[in-house]
Amino acid sequence: MTSLLGGGVDRHVRDIARDARRSHLVWHAGDRAEVMEVSGEERYFPLDGEAFEHRSAALGEWLRRRRVSIVHAHSVSRAVRARATWAAETLGAPTIVTLHDILFLRREGFEPDAAVGPDPAWLAETAPFLERAVAVVAPSHYVADLARKHVPGLQVTIVPNGTPPPTKIAPHLEPRADFVARRPRHVVAVLGAIGPHKGSELLSEISPLLEGTDIAIVVIGYLDRQVVHGWHAPHVFVHGAYAAEDVGALLRAYGADLVLFPNPIPESFSYSLSEAWDAGIAAVVPPEGALAERVSRHGGGWLLPTGFVGRTVVTVLRRLLAPENSAELARVKSQLAAPDPERVPRVDSMTQSLTALYARFGIDPSEPLDAASPPAQELIAKNLDSTLFRQELVRLAAELEKLRVVPEEERQRSAKAAEEARRWMAKLEADIAALQAQLAAEVETRRELGQENVQLRIHKDAFDLLPMVLRKVLLKKILNARS
Repeated sequence: MTSLLGGGVDRHVRDIARDARRSHLVWHAGDRAEVMEVSGEERYFPLDGEAFEHRSAALGEWLRRRRVSIVHAHSVSRAVRARATWAAETLGAPTIVTLHDILFLRREGFEPDAAVGPDPAWLAETAPFLERAVAVVAPSHYVADLARKHVPGLQVTIVPNGTPPPTKIAPHLEPRADFVARRPRHVVAVLGAIGPHKGSELLSEISPLLEGTDIAIVVIGYLDRQVVHGWHAPHVFVHGAYAAEDVGALLRAYGADLVLFPNPIPESFSYSLSEAWDAGIAAVVPPEGALAERVSRHGGGWLLPTGFVGRTVVTVLRRLLAPENSAELARVKSQLAAPDPERVPRVDSMTQSLTALYARFGIDPSEPLDAASPPAQELIAKNLDSTLFRQELVRLAAELEKLRVVPEEERQRSAKAAEEARRWMAKLEADIAALQAQLAAEVETRRELGQENVQLRIHKDAFDLLPMVLRKVLLKKILNARS
């Protein structure tokens, strides 16, 4: 169950439907339109909302024939809650809810002038829906903690949004020609579809403040006020829409030094941060929400100051891109060189976690058990006939013994690997000590030669002060002595 809006939620749902080991129906529910999508078959069935009220039994029977075993809601809008509740009650199936954002607290939470904190009336609608679910999932500790705080007693499972690993052979892309004509020295990228809740107002505020800095903002994506590519302002360039798999290539094409997240409203996770980190680009993020949580936990960027405005953002960017801070920028970028599944979770890990929840809570949509069937008769016999039970117990004991041997073998392999690592570290330490001793000797030799050079310079200066006749006599004596 999801809304008709796209974005990260739609991407998340399609990743699950594609990679989780189950078939999926995606019910897109809105106030004025509904569509049922059969995932993997590219079949779409528009639903008539008015007809649904009179013929819902037929839809319920169709869902049963499709063997629906669980209802997973990816929104808490009124339309999604209504349809998810109906489906769960009709099928006798449990409900899982994933909180993709903060909209469970306030319906208009993404509006620029929205009040801070929950709306009691809206929370009174969403909280019972969450409490009835067999599991509530959040992509970050930030969202999970908000849910636990405002819905007391709610249990929340954290399953980070996963992304596919970067392609081994990355495409080569070129920047837009109108950008190249005015290419600045430094580029700060902003990723995605940037509306007010993502910081479009702040970008307009930043542009005149970048005058004279040789820094430009490149929006790899588009703005709420400009969809086509081109210069939106003297220091803000819009690339236009892009494919998710091209993010890394586009960041390289534009020569991005940093990725900026100017969000005035806290993020719940951010695919864009994962994509920036996969490309090896450090991030500058707000001090609140999941962006701050991820950077604080894993490095790979810096936090903006609390209450940041355009001028403070420009101050931070100028400081980070100044020549004297090149070592700091290189240090943070080096943190991103090695893959880290905790920093950038992968889609297979995400789908495995969700598949485990489906297996744990999903109902069995098959026909009732036939007690006279051979498998059922065999199971009953093994539980009632002591002879058969002992045979089964012997088999299980043998399998258990095999399982006990495996950890011991693993322990021995781990111990062997640890011993080899200790020997290798000892060798490295010895090699480093030898190099340090050699270096110390070299330094001492150079010091002595330096002192001799100083002394020779003193002697030469004194020699040059002697009269020319005397210098010739002395030089002749030296040459005669050498011969």
